[in-house]
Amino acid sequence: MPVHPPSARAHQPFRFRTVEGLLRKAEALGLDLPFDRDIDPLLEPARIASHDVPNRIAVQPMEGADANPDGSPGELTFRRYRRYAEGGSGVIWFEATSVVPEGRSNPHALMLTRETRSAFEALVDATRTEAGKAFGYAHRPLLVLQLTHAGRFAAPDGPHAVRCACANPHLDRPGTSSAVWQDAELDALREIFVDRIALATEAGFDAVDVKACHGYLVNELLGAHTRTGSRYGGTFENRRRFLLDVVTGARERVPGAVMAVRLNGSDCVPHPYGFGMAVDSSDSIDLAEPRALARELASRGCCLINVTAGVPRHAPHIGRPCDRPAGGVAVPPEHPLVGEARLIGLAGAIQHACAPVPVVGSGYSWLRQFWPNVGAGVLRRGMAAFVGLGRGAFAYPDAPRDLMRRGALDRKKCCTTCSRCVEMMHRHSITGCAVHDRAVYGKV
Repeated sequence: MPVHPPSARAHQPFRFRTVEGLLRKAEALGLDLPFDRDIDPLLEPARIASHDVPNRIAVQPMEGADANPDGSPGELTFRRYRRYAEGGSGVIWFEATSVVPEGRSNPHALMLTRETRSAFEALVDATRTEAGKAFGYAHRPLLVLQLTHAGRFAAPDGPHAVRCACANPHLDRPGTSSAVWQDAELDALREIFVDRIALATEAGFDAVDVKACHGYLVNELLGAHTRTGSRYGGTFENRRRFLLDVVTGARERVPGAVMAVRLNGSDCVPHPYGFGMAVDSSDSIDLAEPRALARELASRGCCLINVTAGVPRHAPHIGRPCDRPAGGVAVPPEHPLVGEARLIGLAGAIQHACAPVPVVGSGYSWLRQFWPNVGAGVLRRGMAAFVGLGRGAFAYPDAPRDLMRRGALDRKKCCTTCSRCVEMMHRHSITGCAVHDRAVYGKV
């Protein structure tokens, strides 16, 4: 599976007013785009572990950068998750939450500690209450907390000394030196992850995700082919060790914990510096290891896998097909539909590998008002069990409610994939939708 298939054409913004226009473009690009005019599959209930989930729509973990200094959720954090809850999504995947201060991706990232646990419990309660008020208390979205260490992308207090699993010429920042994690430090961090999973369960989250995507530490370890003399690098067995040990350790310490993983189907960073890539160092994807890892996660009790791709600092269009790239980023070398098809295909491959464990698919926001039709087609084909929206949820948190009540989306409320939210993230400012939530984010 090439990163840029031969069928790709030049980048173009979304200009489709009709379903037929979208499908004609997909056909012209040589893409088999799943599609269904009947969106009912999106609104069907599901079951994850012992939890009944009201529908197949998931809010993806998008960082709002609005935590308090101690990492506890701030006023805007509460506002965001209340809006998701009253919007009707079946799964609400709470954003990246650091397990240690030095692992925060920015000074305002969430962080779970014993001191902040009660604030997260209040966030869970507020989210559940809002969902109950909007839809009745039988409607209980699955609440998933994503735990992370940002690794080489950590920036807890501005400029910092990079710490990484191993050198990576595609990701190393020019002019900076990197300290490499020692095995003993990773052993200690593994135990901290397990402790924070216990805290998240105590706080009332239904499931806990170990973030293994987008170049953050756990994902970086999966691609650490050049890390030598280490229990956490080189061979596939060693590279997957940290993630599997955290999942196994959490299941042993908290037998009732529902474990999830947000996993890169491929880093789209050439071998030997990325996970899920052909060993010939080309831009071709090789899913042998991602499939094997998904099967192993399932065998160790992981109940939910969320599939994404790419490292935003390297090639942001891989995981975020867009109309307009963020400032300073080159126009993507492919049509966004190519990226959509890639993400759908990756999720489908992982879903087939780890079935019956459900998979959440990513990257649907660029499709605007047609994502429900594509998502329903994906569900009917068994290429995922849930359809996830990140930027789209920032812009249109009540999209599921509109689908329930009107059977369609309001085109004017959909995400425009303008990348302004990404630019806010880059500036470490509060982050949200500057287009559709202008009163809060329009002047950020």
